[in-house]
Amino acid sequence: MTVHLVSAIEKELDWGNGNTWTNKDFEALSERIFKTTHKRLSVTTLKRIWGRAEQVANPSMATLDILSEFLGYTNWREFVRLQALPTKEKKSWRLRNAKIGYGILGLVVFGGLLSFFLISSKKGTEKVSYGPEDFSFTSSPIGNGIPNSVVFKYDASSAGKNAKIEIQQSWDRRKRIKINREDSVATCIYYRPGFFKSKLVIDDSIIKEKDVFIKSSDWLGMIDTDSIPIYLKNEEIFVNGSLGISEATLAKYGMDPSIARTRVSFHQVRDFGELYTNDFKFTTVLQNRYNTGINACQGALITLLYDGGVIILTLANKGCVAELNLMAFDQYIDGRKTDLSSFGVDFSNRATVRCISKNQKLSIFVNDRLAYEFKVPETPKKIVGVRIQFEGTGTIEQVSLDNEQGVSYRAKFLDSTRKP
Repeated sequence: MTVHLVSAIEKELDWGNGNTWTNKDFEALSERIFKTTHKRLSVTTLKRIWGRAEQVANPSMATLDILSEFLGYTNWREFVRLQALPTKEKKSWRLRNAKIGYGILGLVVFGGLLSFFLISSKKGTEKVSYGPEDFSFTSSPIGNGIPNSVVFKYDASSAGKNAKIEIQQSWDRRKRIKINREDSVATCIYYRPGFFKSKLVIDDSIIKEKDVFIKSSDWLGMIDTDSIPIYLKNEEIFVNGSLGISEATLAKYGMDPSIARTRVSFHQVRDFGELYTNDFKFTTVLQNRYNTGINACQGALITLLYDGGVIILTLANKGCVAELNLMAFDQYIDGRKTDLSSFGVDFSNRATVRCISKNQKLSIFVNDRLAYEFKVPETPKKIVGVRIQFEGTGTIEQVSLDNEQGVSYRAKFLDSTRKP
């Protein structure tokens, strides 16, 4: 039934299929929902509903209620109930609501005109327009490693006395903090490594952006949660010649992947040197042996982070390829509508994934077989990180990045005593 809700919203918006939407489209939808319902759904939540981000759970009833309300229904139950009605009764319901809506619209229009004349009668009242040159905004991480606090220094004195001034940590609008125009310093904490675009926001308009580069100290392993992750020690992730995590370690932290969605991740975010999206070769050898219970699909997700975006590849056992998706350079590939069977693997053996970017083409190989190709934008972007995630448990034996100019990074996980 959620699929019907998604289709109804796509039809209402007339923006085309949601698989083609960009991050800005989801931001715009979030704003529309807020203006209609006065309730906020984050971009991440919307992407999960549309299958454009990793699934952590079924949509909550509160989320479904807000989406249903956005379409004009009282709540999710009413939406579901009305889908079961004959077409004639549905039209009757829409007509009744349309009449009510027209009455409300008339009041809104009248009120709007009245407000217009009242405002227009006030001499000297003008909408304030800001430019980036009116403000200063810088950022600086306090140290290395995770978690990490970032000090933002700013000058927002040009904003109006009643202006709403905020700092947004990344693309996620939920991660905003309010600041005072009279102050000049604010701090935020980052719990995951990565390359982020922080923003100075005045009255909901982005005025300036600043890069925030949060590095990891060598390889960082963690158990992912919806809030603060569980950080793992070196001796818990470097085991028997591989980078990985065992069921025993998960149990130590109260995790049972057979009955609950469990995702573990490994991060290497650093300056790799002059490695760019238009010329690189990436290779990893990995394995997910966990095939029990709710995590039986043996999912593995590989992410390459670059300045301003990500390349995302997913693997699973052959029976679960319909759940896979790919993303690169703002192109999203849905496994429900595309044959991604080449990304289905037999994880009883190790899998080798290789990406080669050359001549504006990104070629992806799985076990030495060409699996997919993307067109690479002409403007090169610097590669700044690698993240590998597993559903349940998993191990990584090798990661390498290099290019034709001889720049290279190679990691082989020999033992837990290795140093950064």
